[in-house]
Amino acid sequence: MNIAGSIEQHDPGRAALVDGDITVTYGELSANAALVRSALAARSIQPDDRVAVLCGNEPLFISAALGALGVGARVIPMKASNPLPELERKLAVIKPSVILVGEDAQWIHEHGETLGVPLLDLGRVASTPASADAPPLVDRDANDVAFMMLTSGVSGDPKVAMLSHGNLDAGQAAISTGVEDGLKPEDVVLGALPVAHIFGLNAVLLTALRVGALIVLERRFDLERSLGLIRQHQITVLAGAPPMWRLWSQIEAPEGTFASVRIALSGAAALPTDVYEAMLDRHGVSVEEGYGMTETAGVLTTSRGAPMKQRSVGRAVPGIDIVLVDDDGTPVETGDSGEIVVRGPGIFCGYYDDQETTDHVLTDDGWFWTGDVGVFDDEGYLFIVDRVKDLIIVSGFNVYPAEVENILREHPGVDGAVVVGGESIETGETVIAHICGTADLDELDAFAKARLTRYKCPTEYRVVDELPVAPTGKIIRRELR
Repeated sequence: MNIAGSIEQHDPGRAALVDGDITVTYGELSANAALVRSALAARSIQPDDRVAVLCGNEPLFISAALGALGVGARVIPMKASNPLPELERKLAVIKPSVILVGEDAQWIHEHGETLGVPLLDLGRVASTPASADAPPLVDRDANDVAFMMLTSGVSGDPKVAMLSHGNLDAGQAAISTGVEDGLKPEDVVLGALPVAHIFGLNAVLLTALRVGALIVLERRFDLERSLGLIRQHQITVLAGAPPMWRLWSQIEAPEGTFASVRIALSGAAALPTDVYEAMLDRHGVSVEEGYGMTETAGVLTTSRGAPMKQRSVGRAVPGIDIVLVDDDGTPVETGDSGEIVVRGPGIFCGYYDDQETTDHVLTDDGWFWTGDVGVFDDEGYLFIVDRVKDLIIVSGFNVYPAEVENILREHPGVDGAVVVGGESIETGETVIAHICGTADLDELDAFAKARLTRYKCPTEYRVVDELPVAPTGKIIRRELR
């Protein structure tokens, strides 16, 4: 198998990508991927060699990724917007054989000599005349690594999750055919999520290519431009992170802007209840949530194909086993919280060059300890409580920051909230809340005390102009500790 071959099954004349005024057919995309295969073969790139792709949300990323996969290489997507020092730290970990450079990353050529890695300009590759001598797709085993995804460890240092062809294939199958009314060839998908993130890469881009859908690329998310693309192309599948959904929920868009949307997906972080309700009330769009992470090829649960339950991320997709366990690894009762431990065909192969961390989270029989805490209800719906590593212990009682944050965000004067633990002589730790907004702090304190058990209530409130939130919507708590 080779997941790069998924595009070969479609009509070559069928539109695959839209990038501004440019439309790329599946036949053209296949030809462009073949050019990349030829260029990499000319550089003696072998199966399992590491190939970094430095691009934005652009057609060149797709042809580069498919071309590199086609010669059996391991693809490492990297954001074109990475500042040079961060890029250098990541390159020091992955040590690629070559960096494929897209239009959005031309700045890197000024620093090529300092990187110590050969650069290959994808624009020049694309301008090469097509050749009938392009090497064929290399057949890969399902367990062979396809993508190496950069993610952050607890310390903030780069960590590289290895995903196989089989892992990614399983995730795509779960989204396209494993759920009721999944992605279809006639769908038009907005590609606004970063392709260097697993949500944008596998759950959106690769799955859409697998089924033969049309992907409308947005290189950098812009609210007004995205609304124009949704109207112009009659987008049917709209996927976004919570910050994107909040912006869409607040805009007074022309009537009918979202009328074409049949699938609305949110992921990467919890979708606030007020955003869900605003999208439904203002635009008639019911946003479905899912749960996954880089190490699970982006897919574990979905609310698609089942009645919605607010605050739930849905139920396990076919083929995924999920259990909740206590500190001793014993499964907990329904309704009790426990660490989420999962097993299935989408679970990653481990962390590159880091066996110690791999052994800490991945058992020999395939169970992955996610570090997330969840609760199952009696219908099998999963509710995410918080991260294990973010646990605050007050007088021996566990406090999960997300629970406190959700309550604080319900106050009309709070635009955002992040909770962390602080040291306390009396209780070991105490709850500190950082908030954005106009709320009176005395009123907010009374609001929290009316809704939370005493030990969960913040003992200190700090008003800040901006909260440390990643583009995906995930909170970067370490910046506030």
